[in-house]
Amino acid sequence: MIITEKRVLTPCSFALLASLPGLFGATEQTVDARSSPAAAHAPLIVGGERFTVRSVLDHKLNDAVAFRFGAPEKWRDSSQVFWEFGNINMPATWTVTAENPSDEEAFFMFEPQQFVALQPDKGMYPEGYTACKVTKLRPGPPVQVLARFIKRTRAQVSNLKFVGSKDLPDLPKSMGAYYASNQRGLAVKVTYDLNNKPVEEEFYAVYYQENIPAGRGYQINWGLGTLHSFRAPLGSLDRRREVFCAIAKSFRGDPQWNQRAITIKQRLIALWQQNLKATYDSIAAAGRLSKQMAANSDAFLASVDRGLVAARNPGGAAPASAQRTAADKQDDYIRGVDTVEDPTYGTSQHSLTEQYHWTDGYGNYRNSNDANYDPNKHEIGDWQLMPLAR
Repeated sequence: MIITEKRVLTPCSFALLASLPGLFGATEQTVDARSSPAAAHAPLIVGGERFTVRSVLDHKLNDAVAFRFGAPEKWRDSSQVFWEFGNINMPATWTVTAENPSDEEAFFMFEPQQFVALQPDKGMYPEGYTACKVTKLRPGPPVQVLARFIKRTRAQVSNLKFVGSKDLPDLPKSMGAYYASNQRGLAVKVTYDLNNKPVEEEFYAVYYQENIPAGRGYQINWGLGTLHSFRAPLGSLDRRREVFCAIAKSFRGDPQWNQRAITIKQRLIALWQQNLKATYDSIAAAGRLSKQMAANSDAFLASVDRGLVAARNPGGAAPASAQRTAADKQDDYIRGVDTVEDPTYGTSQHSLTEQYHWTDGYGNYRNSNDANYDPNKHEIGDWQLMPLAR
């Protein structure tokens, strides 16, 4: 399917999204919480809707809160966290749905679509082969890849029509997404009939592609991340865009869950490398790791938690960051990121093309190569420089 019309889609204004007040603290760009504590904790009201905080629970990790997000208080929500231990790039994924009970309005967060291709391809695995939520497939044009996902996801609806597409170069930055140095944002709009009523839906994604040396060739990791959509009755989405953007912007990871997830990933990378040495094939190594973890995942998670408890400083101090291995640092280098100590989330990752990484403690970041740069000189907030994680 070829989509050529690019004028009819008017996706989320991410300049607007960046200026919306945050749900979990001070208004990022206009309110100083130290001088206006009442404003910092005021309820968020967008488009006449009062937002409430929702929790995404990780049932695999004993119902720990993985994320929090905001949605209009009358909307229903559901969510799920998935673990795939054979996938060291994205071992944890999740889905979120928030729906307006009074009409067809809804927000959806989908699992990332992950693909891999091999050059040269010796035919060891057929095209379409899937293991650990990664499918072997040659890269395709971004819009066509997203359109294929939409057709599969909305296969049960009637009268599905593709209206248009649009490039969104600012989408990755606005959503805090970093999958590869080669990534781009895009959106596709469709219409269809739902419950005998016409609706419109806009799908957003970050398309990424990265070549990784492998033997005498290379492996292409590519896919769609930060995959979400806005749905509304036909003709009403534009005037409700502010509400949808506020939902998309509101996601915050829980620091304790983030620390556990990072530690789990580090352990999985080490185990995957052991399997890789035994098989000399990354796909086979992932399959072996998945089978290994399926048999003893509870014991594995328990060992991770014991390690985290042991790493805590005595005297009730804050938990110490888990020590990073050489494999972790190699993984960072391949993906082009720096992992830094983050006071909000434990650690966070930023492009290594910039040396200095600052945060204001509210999930906002400033990155620079200028050693004299200091956002405290010209921005509101208590900005601090984040050191590289050890």
